Amino acid sequence: MKEISTAIEKAILSEKSLKIRELTNIYVFNVNKDANKKDIKDAVEKYFNVKVEDVNTIITRGKFRRAGKYIGKLPNFKKAYVKLKEGQRISVLEA
Repeated sequence: MKEISTAIEKAILSEKSLKIRELTNIYVFNVNKDANKKDIKDAVEKYFNVKVEDVNTIITRGKFRRAGKYIGKLPNFKKAYVKLKEGQRISVLEA
């Protein structure tokens, strides 16, 4: 991936991700499927002015949805679990 500006799509603010953030200082982001760990690390460090310790990624399969007799599938997406160094926080995402 060439541009780091398109690496991060949005932050995931679910109950599970907020609990992970409180316990382990790991933030969860929806990222572009083509982004690798280095791109994600560079984007988080650039946009939020923090130091990243580790990045783990996972591709999540889209769920099947049904409305009456019609069946559809949501698209697959990639999540990144970004661990910040000790004492670092992303103040924009704090509630």
